[in-house]
Amino acid sequence: MSPAYRTRHERNAALATHRHREAYVALVLDGDYTESSLDGPLPCAPGTLVLHPPFHAHGDRFGRSGASAVNLELSAIATPGVVADAGFAARAWRVHHLGDAREVLERAPQRLAELLACATPQAAAALPDWQGELLRRMAQDEREIAELARELGVSAEHASRALGRSFGMPPRALRREARWRRALQLLGAPMPLVQVAAAAGFADQSHLHRIVVAHAGCTPLQLRRQLAQQRLEHDPFADDRAAAAAPASDPGPAEGQIKCVQDPTIALAA
Repeated sequence: MSPAYRTRHERNAALATHRHREAYVALVLDGDYTESSLDGPLPCAPGTLVLHPPFHAHGDRFGRSGASAVNLELSAIATPGVVADAGFAARAWRVHHLGDAREVLERAPQRLAELLACATPQAAAALPDWQGELLRRMAQDEREIAELARELGVSAEHASRALGRSFGMPPRALRREARWRRALQLLGAPMPLVQVAAAAGFADQSHLHRIVVAHAGCTPLQLRRQLAQQRLEHDPFADDRAAAAAPASDPGPAEGQIKCVQDPTIALAA
């Protein structure tokens, strides 16, 4: 079992977009930073608690005082009532008593659901309406991003700069991230991989395969098994659903572990 651990980042530091294999929570102890992801810019200050689903891509920009946080992987210890489904957005809360919240993460993580029930939900920073609409169109429309931006009265250059500031990724990466999240959701269902690829917006099954390998470090079939195992860990009655999600031709056990890494060059070209 891995206990809670602390991280410290210096003033004006930045973490490039990265992913974690496991779902985890982070409680800000001091300082400030902005977390940027497909969910938008999230201001983080002392008392902000962020729940990240597995494989969630985000980057961080730290302020003049830097920041420190206490972190806990949800797979490390039982946290009944707390679920972070792969493919969904990060969620944030403002805790009312920082000392008590820190005590829960470090000494009583089984009370995490109780802590969240008493905290105040915190939303991402407000953004111009056109940015959200452009993201929605990018995820659903195959046309060039520049054309979609022009329809909203925004130049391609301005759209690229604005989305990069707000979400921490350029438009093409945001489009891939939206498709990747959709694929994560669909991999949890008993759907053939070729259908997963089409429904998530990928060109074909090979395109899906390249993205999964680049982002998760394993094949789609291996990832499907790992997602099924995570569901079993949080829901001991999900055996039948997990069995249905795994194709009969699925080869042996998954190999290796998925690491927390920046997306490699192959992901940008896929």
